[in-house]
Amino acid sequence: MARPHLLVLLAAVAMVAAQNPLSQIHVDMDALLADPAKVDAAVQCFVQDGDDSCEPLAKIIKSLISEMVKTNCAECSEPQKDDVAKFLSYVSKNKPDDMKKLLTKYDPSGEAVAKYGDNWRARGVNL
Repeated sequence: MARPHLLVLLAAVAMVAAQNPLSQIHVDMDALLADPAKVDAAVQCFVQDGDDSCEPLAKIIKSLISEMVKTNCAECSEPQKDDVAKFLSYVSKNKPDDMKKLLTKYDPSGEAVAKYGDNWRARGVNL
């Protein structure tokens, strides 16, 4: 009897998750950038293929960065776009080698930079 209840609960959670688009996720970027060790851990999370060893916050930002490269963050809210740009701006200015790793990982062909680069530069990201 407990099994059907669990299935109903899981289905309800899945429906709620499906109704909460990426734009509903909030990240406190200032808190992350205030901790260099967290920035380093986040970058390492972003450049690895899986996200098993990533902190929950890094997983969220990883999905936002991926969305930024794929669609210029079309599904992101304006605050999320600002946060992603703030993170990438910080990394591009303070850790240029890490920025190269991120670009190699998320935009190996350079297509996204060609398409969205002016927008990213306007938000302070050095490419």
